Formats: sequence, C-alpha cells, structure tokens
Amino acid sequence: MRAQLKEFVSYIEKREQVKPIIYTGLSFYNDYLKGYFDNYPLWIAHYHQPKLKVNEATKWFFWQHSDKARISGINHAVDFNVFKGDSTTFSQMLIK
Repeated sequence: MRAQLKEFVSYIEKREQVKPIIYTGLSFYNDYLKGYFDNYPLWIAHYHQPKLKVNEATKWFFWQHSDKARISGINHAVDFNVFKGDSTTFSQMLIK
C-alpha cells in the first residue's frame, strides 16, 4: 500500500506541480504512514478529542475534529476541521 501511495502522490506532484495533502485517520497514520510520508502535509481525522494526539514534529495542517458540526443555513451535520496556520499559510497551500 505504501508503494502504491508513493507512486500516486509522486504522480500528482509531478502533474500538478504541488505537493498533495494526504488525508488519513490517526490510527491509520500511526500504523502505516508515520515515518514514510513525512515530506507531505497531512489532514488527519481524529474525532471528538480536545487535542490532536500526534508528535509535535508531525507535519499536519488540517485536523478533522468532528463529523457532527452544525452550521447556520445547512440542515444536516457537517465535518468540522481545524487549520494549523494563519491566512498567509493557507493561501500558500492553494493551487493556483
């Protein structure tokens, strides 16, 4: 699986000229990705916890905190995500 993921992210990186963000659950990251994809930004799902429980060196930018958030104007639950950074950092991650 890691070989296939490496091939996929390399393909995306070459084609789009941008490093893709890897979305993963915390357990899956700890069991299979940690130490192998440290060059890539991460979007980690880790629900209903007061803190994302990863090593400080982990290169995460998004934390999917919940899948049960409520937003005014939307009549169903939505995902709640936290971005680790400011508006400048977020702008630098956008594909232009």
